[in-house]
Amino acid sequence: MDNISNAKLTSAEIAVLWTQYMNDTASICIHKHMMEHIEDSDIVDVFKYAISLSTKHLERIKELLKSEGFPIPIGFTDKDYMPNVPRLFSDVFCLNYLNIMSLHGCHGYSGAITTSSRLDVRNYITECLASATELCNRTKTVLQEKGLYYRPPVVNPPNRADYIDDKSFLTGWFGEVRPLSCIEITDIYFNLKKSIFAKAFVISAHQVAKSDKVKSFLWKAVKMKKKHVKTFFEILLAENLPSPPIFDAEITDSTISPFSDKLLMFQVGFLFSTAMVYYGTGWATSPRRDLSPKYMMAIMEDIKIGNDWIEIMIKNGWLEQPPLAEDRKELAKG
Repeated sequence: MDNISNAKLTSAEIAVLWTQYMNDTASICIHKHMMEHIEDSDIVDVFKYAISLSTKHLERIKELLKSEGFPIPIGFTDKDYMPNVPRLFSDVFCLNYLNIMSLHGCHGYSGAITTSSRLDVRNYITECLASATELCNRTKTVLQEKGLYYRPPVVNPPNRADYIDDKSFLTGWFGEVRPLSCIEITDIYFNLKKSIFAKAFVISAHQVAKSDKVKSFLWKAVKMKKKHVKTFFEILLAENLPSPPIFDAEITDSTISPFSDKLLMFQVGFLFSTAMVYYGTGWATSPRRDLSPKYMMAIMEDIKIGNDWIEIMIKNGWLEQPPLAEDRKELAKG
């Protein structure tokens, strides 16, 4: 049985803390630019809450890592954020950005609780999950109050509960295709919403990035996300179901970057890597056979973009290394 006073942090706990440090330092930089220009006081209040959470997280993570002798990650600093530049995002985009990021926080922290062992770490992650849920609720409430929230499609109740008794439930290649289930609709709508947002952010990054090689990569990423948006949009359209709105018009015409190329690339990498996770979930929960290849295609294309991303990050010295296990062969050599 673990003793809180002397149990070492596990690899799972270090991974959670290290990843959270990277994400929170990045989000603070992005939030600072948004806060400079947001005009709506209700949205400003939500961003103040978000920044206060990230600041508290960083202090606690530093305490936990230092107590174990781990170096504090480099992450992102004021060097990655340029103040007093023209705004890049509208208030609407900023609020939706915070809502999407809070969704990632809820999913990430819930998973972190299951892999963490030490009581103090579990208590800390539980607090993070509670605050991420609060942030998600606050952003959603403001979106609803301002008429900016788009609800997922509504499904009418069936006459009775029943079992599947026909293999036509799986069809999708030939013949009559059954309607989408509520589970499939949820995953498609959520993945479409995230793809729409990711495309808009990548467009903004491409618009302001300084490096030509980064710009070239980002344009490929834009085209990839356009394809994914079209794929999932057409599925819902074929079922006469509504889709979430496009955010491209919520990006200004500014070409002056408020962020370093390193930070832009980090955020884009985060959006693509998390997309693969959610595509995988949609694939696993969609029995209709015509949906599987669409999810497989999206995952494989995101993997391709991810390979290009990691090459650029390493070449530019932007990819920070997480703590590694001991190299026993090297240790044996003395």
